[in-house]
Amino acid sequence: MGRRPEPGDALAYARMFTDARVPEEAWPEHLRTADHAHATLDELLRHWERWGFGPWTVLAGDGAPIGYVGLRHAGAGGRPEVELMWFLDAEAWGNGYATEMGREALRVAFEVLELDAVVAQTVDVNRASRGVMERLGMRYERDVVHAGLPHVQYRITR
Repeated sequence: MGRRPEPGDALAYARMFTDARVPEEAWPEHLRTADHAHATLDELLRHWERWGFGPWTVLAGDGAPIGYVGLRHAGAGGRPEVELMWFLDAEAWGNGYATEMGREALRVAFEVLELDAVVAQTVDVNRASRGVMERLGMRYERDVVHAGLPHVQYRITR
């Protein structure tokens, strides 16, 4: 289950961003700070205010925030795109949250927002995220640089 992010999600986001279980090659140390988590949450809140959509905060069965999944405007590989993105608490990995919420985000992208295409990116070694993209019907498009790191970009069209 997901909902629009709230300022009160800041502690949960900071916990996720600073979790040492996330591999360095997937989430570099310089991004593993509470300040970066708060800046990301602020960016998601501003995106919702400006565009009326954005990544949802994902909730566990007990209502605790365990990550975010959803759509945002982004520069992907030097082009303006709408990106499907996710980041989940290590405790939630492997439970299908990214795929389930990603599927709903794509439904919104194509049926509600009437977008023509959506991209997603991850570092090449993140096989789990690549698997999510492929389960969602996305296909590898090209290699790009994102956040200063080499990534692979996948795309799905309407």
